[in-house]
Amino acid sequence: MSTPTFDDVFRQIRINLSVMGIQEDKSRIGVTFYIFYVMLFTMVSSEVVFFIVNMAPENFLELTGLAPCICVGILSLLKIAALAWKKETVFSLADKLERLSTENLNDPVKTDIVSPDINLLKTLINYYFVLNAVLICVYNFSTPFYILYHYLKNYEEIFILPYAVIMPFSTETWPAWTFVYLFSVICGFICVLFFTAVDALYFTLTSYVCTIFAVLSNEIICLNQPTGDMLDQIIKKHQNVLELAEDLEDIFTLPNFFNVLVGSVEICALGFNLMIGDWNNVPGCMLFIVSVLFQLFMMSVFGEKIIGASIKVGESAFLCNWYKMNQKTQKVLLMLMIRTRKPTRLTAFKYSVICYEGFTKIISNSWSYFTILRTVYSPEEQ
Repeated sequence: MSTPTFDDVFRQIRINLSVMGIQEDKSRIGVTFYIFYVMLFTMVSSEVVFFIVNMAPENFLELTGLAPCICVGILSLLKIAALAWKKETVFSLADKLERLSTENLNDPVKTDIVSPDINLLKTLINYYFVLNAVLICVYNFSTPFYILYHYLKNYEEIFILPYAVIMPFSTETWPAWTFVYLFSVICGFICVLFFTAVDALYFTLTSYVCTIFAVLSNEIICLNQPTGDMLDQIIKKHQNVLELAEDLEDIFTLPNFFNVLVGSVEICALGFNLMIGDWNNVPGCMLFIVSVLFQLFMMSVFGEKIIGASIKVGESAFLCNWYKMNQKTQKVLLMLMIRTRKPTRLTAFKYSVICYEGFTKIISNSWSYFTILRTVYSPEEQ
């Protein structure tokens, strides 16, 4: 199985960014981005207004069911804004990783090291885009079928929308309903376009930084009586990959922070509806909560992966034939091992570390919020 090039993996992400107005060859954000952003912001604002207007004890359960949808919209707006702010850093890091990846693929030994991770990444990106496209299509286009089913069964016209919104005009006529429905569908696709682009970019850039760590680890463990120039090259490569990891942290620290905060609220609200809500809502809630958990878990997987890859550099220095080398080389390797005792980490704006432990903390926080909601939702209201 051939190993995809960086361009093969990054092509779909580049297309998605270009569609939304974030282009590599232009210094400024395109007008398309602002149009999409205003449209989605308007939609999310309408949902928030609906939530506020209907805020009452008797609507408590219904509103918690709407909360996850609102959270996804808010999360998409926050994440894409943070990414657009770091546009120059994103494409600069992508260019550096593309050059390093091309060098690795030109070496058969390095290709064998990076090939499993790159092939897995390519498969993940493809399935991630397809899965989210299918989910949003089902969510957006199920409404007309439900309206038709209700009419054929009860001979009654109903004007429901995919998302609970408040508009400054009535949507109880077909022209008004059609306009709002089409606007809602477009905003749904924009929302998915925003957050999938950010997530796929995170998966890709993190994976390629990990492959650079892996290649460096292999070079170190294969050392045998290295010259001074070889050691200098290894130290420079290690410093270079640490700088790449710093750029990665700079780009994604805010999106990760938003993921951690909003993800906890989403899981809490969905879990509450699963436990307390009507059985008719179970399939939708299950689909939603699996999607949220998968996204947060994958974020943690790649965060854990970069921690392990950075630590492995020091382990490789220990496992090489350092005891056969001269004292100067041993000191250099010792310094390298000491440096790697502080692993490279991705954080949620320094609030928490993105790793498996961080994922369990998100679940723990969600349970705490669920307990509070369960307490507020009194037996009388049930």
